[in-house]
Amino acid sequence: MDIKLERYRIFTTVADTGSFSAAAEALFITQSAVSQNIKALEDALGSVLFFRRHGGVVLTEAGKVLYKYASRALAMLSAAEHKLGEYAALTAGELPIAASDTLCMHWLMPYLEKFHAVYPGIRLNIFNRVTSETIAELKSGRAEIAFVNLPYPQAENDDSLRITRSMALHEIFVCGSSFPMPDHALTAKEVAALPLIMLENNSNTRNLVDEHFSACGVHLEPEIELGSHELLLAFAEANLGVSCVTREFASDHLKDGRLREIPILDPPDARSLGICTMANVPLSAAAAAFLRFIAKDEA
Repeated sequence: MDIKLERYRIFTTVADTGSFSAAAEALFITQSAVSQNIKALEDALGSVLFFRRHGGVVLTEAGKVLYKYASRALAMLSAAEHKLGEYAALTAGELPIAASDTLCMHWLMPYLEKFHAVYPGIRLNIFNRVTSETIAELKSGRAEIAFVNLPYPQAENDDSLRITRSMALHEIFVCGSSFPMPDHALTAKEVAALPLIMLENNSNTRNLVDEHFSACGVHLEPEIELGSHELLLAFAEANLGVSCVTREFASDHLKDGRLREIPILDPPDARSLGICTMANVPLSAAAAAFLRFIAKDEA
């Protein structure tokens, strides 16, 4: 059964006003148009919806049943239109993002803070995951934007994804103030002999460092493996070993002398922070606005 939605609007307006003429005035249409639409609705449903009385019309029993459901349905549609209007105006909605703890803490946080200050009605939904898992969150639809460490061929060769490269990132080796500093730049073999502290090997960053040293003929065997960049900084600062960290995210520790960078002859190549979205899925107003925040800052 295909009944135009407008006929239900006319029906409920007649029921609310108790008059065809009053409904016509409220809807800015002719009384004849009201009568024709009510007749067409009654024919389609096989039920009489109104009976006339002096000065207007009242609902029949069938009309009362239809009004109960039609008024609720129209109210829900109106509420949905209002909610979508709020989403478009960025006064309500949700922004689901997937990123690692490190990127959230050291790169994303200022953007999240600014965005929340401008659009407090948008609920931030953050998935803290390593690169492979952030891509999975994106492709499942649970996240709209994934922030990843590049290179990551599985994503970069996937035509369903759109990836934009952002800032360059450099992996370095650091030690605390009491750790003996070498008097020369270390070879890959000498680095491997240090008491290394590194990320767990399920992270893309760790894998890239391992691949670099493997290409140099060296296998890294860290004494300690940790799950966060913050712990790498803290353990090195406590002189528990030499941590492999991201220079850009350790800048405060290096500037104030809490950590010192150990020079090496053949450092890993710079990697990139990648901003990833689905190539053929339109972004929500919130996601598009958040990416504009980032683009404006990086311009």
